[in-house]
Amino acid sequence: MPVIELDMLIAFVNPLDKHHAITSNLFMKIRDRQIKNVSTTASAYLEYQLIHKARGYGESEIRRDLEMFRVFPNLGERNLSLNILIKASELRDKYGLSFFDSLHAATAMLTDQKVISSNQTYDRIAGLVRLDPQRL
Repeated sequence: MPVIELDMLIAFVNPLDKHHAITSNLFMKIRDRQIKNVSTTASAYLEYQLIHKARGYGESEIRRDLEMFRVFPNLGERNLSLNILIKASELRDKYGLSFFDSLHAATAMLTDQKVISSNQTYDRIAGLVRLDPQRL
């Protein structure tokens, strides 16, 4: 079950994002089950809130987006766990990842070793496969 990372969530809801068309296509494939067993990390939703709050978005706007993701057809959610936190710490030590990138990577590695993201940082992590949304 690949996990979909924050950059895809932001691009999907923002029509001005350079990856919006690609992510819209990706999410339609998820909706229509052309791409199956995709989940979002709980840490991506947390990061989503923090970024949007810092950009001045109101709680109701952020909540609206989160509600949309919650009911989006065929999109699961991977919860945060102590195992993920430990693995994320190891990844930060080994690869110098940011806090949230390490959480997303750890979640993916402890799920099925696949992350859907345009972030090439994930390409250098041994044991993790980045699925480029342009190729899905």
